[in-house]
Amino acid sequence: MKRILVADIMIPMSHCMTVQEDHSLLDVFQALDQTRNSKNEALHKDSIVLDRNGAFLGKITMIDIFMALEPNYSRVKQLHETASRHSVGAYMKMAEDFDLWLEPTQTIRHRAGQLKVANVMHIPEEIEYIDEQENLEKAMHIYIMGVHQPLIVIDADNEVTGVLRFGDIFEAFRQSLLDPNSP
Repeated sequence: MKRILVADIMIPMSHCMTVQEDHSLLDVFQALDQTRNSKNEALHKDSIVLDRNGAFLGKITMIDIFMALEPNYSRVKQLHETASRHSVGAYMKMAEDFDLWLEPTQTIRHRAGQLKVANVMHIPEEIEYIDEQENLEKAMHIYIMGVHQPLIVIDADNEVTGVLRFGDIFEAFRQSLLDPNSP
């Protein structure tokens, strides 16, 4: 497979949706509306969290938001971690037992207005950072081993330069396999 660098397929910071740590989840939803209206196809539903000076703090994903808006997921997650495997029926039973998503929309909307990004965001671990000069295979291995996406891309100075989504890795890999001129 031809050598593809992370820098070749990453989404640069200028195309990432950013929010500040003191924003509410409702602010995040409104920012998503604004980005959707910008017609920028690279923008996605995950957000980069910045401090007031524009320094990287973390990321907030769709899963982080769902987990925060339905507090009972933390109880389900604890139960899930102690069990090995569940059937779909077992998952649905847990959802029923923990009354997941039974609150009225107005209650959830209020919670979204109260929850701050700082309390919901995911602070990446070292494994979740990847150098922009690394190859596609390393990024693919990191994802397949179970990293909380997206990967945070850094440069030689350890400055955050963008994000790398699993779907973008897959698309680059797929295109390289379909290219008859690819080594």
